[in-house]
Amino acid sequence: MAKVLFDHNMPPSIARALNELIRLDGHEAFPLRDKFPTNISDIDYFNQLGIGWIVISKDLQNSRKKAERAAILRNKVVAFYLSPALLKKKINEQAAAIIWHWDKILVQRNAVENGLFQLPENKSKFRSL
Repeated sequence: MAKVLFDHNMPPSIARALNELIRLDGHEAFPLRDKFPTNISDIDYFNQLGIGWIVISKDLQNSRKKAERAAILRNKVVAFYLSPALLKKKINEQAAAIIWHWDKILVQRNAVENGLFQLPENKSKFRSL
């Protein structure tokens, strides 16, 4: 079953709401602050997550940092970053997009060993980062 971690830049309420929807199927979603200290670095938490985790973040710049990318790939994490268009939306619209894409997120998690992808605003496909 999937475990999803929402980075510090994501509202914890989205993680908790998604958890209520997906736990019926055995999946879990957590805000980062519920699993790790608030001062943990991205690299440190990627190193502690390991295989099978999905990370959802708004920090698109983080996806371009060499050390962070390496930690994601090395630890077999699949990371989804909200697209620039989705970042401009209200929190409820961001949550709706994540829920809309949930089944495709699971398919992507099962199809790849690791990777970084952009979560689109609409029904288009994920873009590899």
